[in-house]
Amino acid sequence: MRALGPCLVVLVLCVPACAPGARPETPVPAPRPVAARPAEPAVHRKAPARRPPARVARVDSTALEFAVTARDAHRPLARALAKRTRNPVVAERAAWAVTREAGRLKVSPSLLAAVLLIENRGLDSSAVSSQGAVGLMQVMPVHAGSYGCASADLQTVDANICHGARILHTYILRTRSVSRALRRYNGCVSGSNTPGCHRYPVRVLRTAARIRREILTAAPAM
Repeated sequence: MRALGPCLVVLVLCVPACAPGARPETPVPAPRPVAARPAEPAVHRKAPARRPPARVARVDSTALEFAVTARDAHRPLARALAKRTRNPVVAERAAWAVTREAGRLKVSPSLLAAVLLIENRGLDSSAVSSQGAVGLMQVMPVHAGSYGCASADLQTVDANICHGARILHTYILRTRSVSRALRRYNGCVSGSNTPGCHRYPVRVLRTAARIRREILTAAPAM
C-alpha cells in the first residue's frame, strides 16, 4: 500500500475543525462557587420589664378617728365604753367629756379613753386609790384647779377628765413621746412608785388600738 503523504495527514486531522459552516465551540465557564448564606445574628430579646408592685395607700387611723368623731360626736366612743362597764350613763358622759378634750388638745380620743379604762375600768367617779388619786382618770389632788378646767372637783366626770387629759397632754409636749408621757402620768419616773409601771404604756396603747378599731368599724363608711 502506498504511504500517505504528510499533507494528507494534516488535512484529515483538520477536517472537523475546519469544515465550512462549523462554529468554534465556546468554552463553558466553570460554575462559580456559591457562598453560603450568612447566618442571621442572634436576636437578644429583652425580658419584659417587671412592674413595681402597686403601693398600698396607708390610712392614718388617727386622722380617720378624728373624722368619725367630728361627724358622729361622742356616740361611737360611748358605745365602746358602755361595752366595758355596767354604768352606761357614766359611759355616755365620759365619752362626751373625752371627745371634747380630745378635740381641744388634738389628742386621740381613743388614747384618752384607754387611760380612763386602765385607771378606772369600772368608771367609778368617786374612786380613790391608795396613793390618793381621785376619780375616773385617777388624778392626784395636787393638780386640782391647775389646768384651766371649769371645776376643781375631781370627783365629777367633766372636771376629772378635763384635768387628766390636760395633764397627759402636758407630758406629751414635754417628753415628745407618748410612751414616756404615759409613764410620767402613771408616776413611773424612777420605776419604783408603781409595780410594773414600765408596762403601763403597752397596756394603754393596746387598749387604745382596740377602742379605735371599734370606733372605726362601728361607724358608717365615710
